[in-house]
Amino acid sequence: MKWTKRFGRKSVWTSLSLVLLAGSIAGCGTGGGSEADGESAPQTVELRFSWWGAQERHDRTLKMIQKFEELHPNIKIKPEYSAFGAYHEKLATQVAGNNAPDVMSKSLIYIQDYAQRGILKDLREFVGKELNVDGLDPKLLANQATVNGKLIGLPLSKSASIMFYNSEMFKQAGVEPPKMDMTYEEFFAKVREIKGKLGEGRYGANDMAGLFEAFMYYLFSKGDVLFKDGQLGYKDENLKEWLEMWDKARKEGIIPPASETASYQLATYDPAKEPILKGTVAIEGPLFVPYYTAMEGMMKGKLEMTTIPRVSGSNGTASVLLPGIFLCINEKTKYPKEAAIFANFMINSKEAADILELERGLPDNKYMVEYLKPKFTEVDKKMQDVLDYIGSKNPGWYDGGPKGSGEVGKLFEKTVQKQQFGKATIDEVVAEFRKEADKILGKNK
Repeated sequence: MKWTKRFGRKSVWTSLSLVLLAGSIAGCGTGGGSEADGESAPQTVELRFSWWGAQERHDRTLKMIQKFEELHPNIKIKPEYSAFGAYHEKLATQVAGNNAPDVMSKSLIYIQDYAQRGILKDLREFVGKELNVDGLDPKLLANQATVNGKLIGLPLSKSASIMFYNSEMFKQAGVEPPKMDMTYEEFFAKVREIKGKLGEGRYGANDMAGLFEAFMYYLFSKGDVLFKDGQLGYKDENLKEWLEMWDKARKEGIIPPASETASYQLATYDPAKEPILKGTVAIEGPLFVPYYTAMEGMMKGKLEMTTIPRVSGSNGTASVLLPGIFLCINEKTKYPKEAAIFANFMINSKEAADILELERGLPDNKYMVEYLKPKFTEVDKKMQDVLDYIGSKNPGWYDGGPKGSGEVGKLFEKTVQKQQFGKATIDEVVAEFRKEADKILGKNK
C-alpha cells in the first residue's frame, strides 16, 4: 500500500516494532477476551474520562463504565461528555488550567498538537502489561498514533471520510443517487440536477468551501499536500481553484447562501445537528463512517453513503482512512496504571464490545470485529462494506498536521467566510490565509 509512503513517518517504525514485539511477547493471547491482567492499587481511585458525541453514545458509554466498575470495584470512573465543538473547547480550557481528565477521547485533528505539547502520556511502558495492542492495525499505530517515537493514543475504531445523501429525496425527485468516486464535475452535475427538483429553500449539497479537511481531500486527489515540514505545503493555485469552484456553485444557487452556511459550518460533529437531517440539503460532507449509525437511525432508512469527490484524472479515491477516535492518557494523571487498565478494557474486552458495538465505528481491534460480526445489523454491514471499499482504493491517511493545525483550521473557515459573504476576493483570501497560517505554525514550531 502507498499509505505510509505518502503520509507515514518512517522514524516511528523502529520504536513501534519494539512496542508491538513487547505486546506479542508479554500480551494476553489473541486479544479476543477481556482486558490484560494487571494488578490494581488496593485503594479506590477515581479517574475522569471524557468523550464527545450524541445521546446514543453517551448512553452506551455510561453503561460500559458501569460494567467496568463492576469488574474493577477499586476504580471509579467520573464521566464528562458533550458535543464535539463544546468538548474540545472545554478540554482546551481544562488543559490550560492543569485540570484535564485522566483519560481523554481525542480526534486526529487535535492529537498531534496535544502530543507535541507534552500533554499525552507515552503508552509504551504499559504495552504487554496493562495494555494489549496485538489486535490493533500496526500501520494505523505507526502513521497516526505515534508522534516523535511515542505511542500517544490507542485507536478505538477505524473510520473514513465520506459523504452522506438522502436516498429518499433522490427517489422522490426521480434522480439517480450519487455514485462512488465521482469527479467534482460529476458531483456538481448531480447537485445541480437534484436542486432543480427540490424547489425553494432546499439545496443539492452543503457548501464545503470553508471546511479545512474538505480542502485537504481535494489536495490529496490532486497529488498535493496540506502540510509539509511544519508549514502549509500546498500550491496557492490549488486553493484558488477550490474557492472558485464553490463560488460558482454558490452563485448558481445549487448550494446554500453564505448566511445559511454560517449558521452550521462551525462543525459541532454532533450528528443530531447536521443540515441533511433538517432536509436542507440532499448531500452533505465531509463526514465520517461512524456517524452513519446515529444519523441513519434518525432518518429511518433514508440515509446512504458515498465517497468524497475527486479531481478528474486522479487515481484511487479521495476519501481517506483515519482512526475514528483515540483514547489518550493525561501525562499528569495520578493513576496512569489504572487509566491504562480502563483504556485496555474499552479496546480489548468483549464486555465493552457487547455494549458499545459499532456506535463509534468499526473497532480497530480485529479480534473485536470478528467477535461482533455475528451481531452485525444491516447498518453495521453497510459501514464495513464502505470501509472495505475505501481501503481497497489506495486511500491516503488523514493528515492531522503539526502543532497549531487546529487553530489553522479555524482560521481557514473564518478567512474563507469573508469571501463567501463578498467581503474579500478569492485572491485576497488565498494570500491572507497563507500569511496568517504561517504565523501560527511558525509560532508553534
